[in-house]
Amino acid sequence: MIIITGHGRFASGLKTSLDLIVGNFDFVKPVDFTEDKSPESLKEEINSFIKSTDKKIYVFTDLVGGTPFKVSSELTLEYPNVEVFCGTNLPMLVEATMMLSLGCDIDSESIKESGVNSIKPQPKKVIFTEDGI
Repeated sequence: MIIITGHGRFASGLKTSLDLIVGNFDFVKPVDFTEDKSPESLKEEINSFIKSTDKKIYVFTDLVGGTPFKVSSELTLEYPNVEVFCGTNLPMLVEATMMLSLGCDIDSESIKESGVNSIKPQPKKVIFTEDGI
């Protein structure tokens, strides 16, 4: 299972984009941390997904040190089957989702590389063609 969490509508926004790219997978769960939630309610919502399965859980968060990251990291102390990633971007989620959809475990180093390698400055000169950039 993949749980996406972050500040505001980070999680649901990424889930919507992910669905457009790879399709809608039931094992991907967004958990938004909006202004109406307390850290305790966020933790309980994430915990409810963790309790629903005995499989490996991968939690993708926005910022290291932020409340969604802290809450998720606390849950790794209670559940050895939970792994947390921070600094999540869409390429990381695409790769992780495809790995799980194929029945593979998520390779942490591959996910990290996917996220880092997708961060690039825009080229000084962009050439547009009929097919795109």
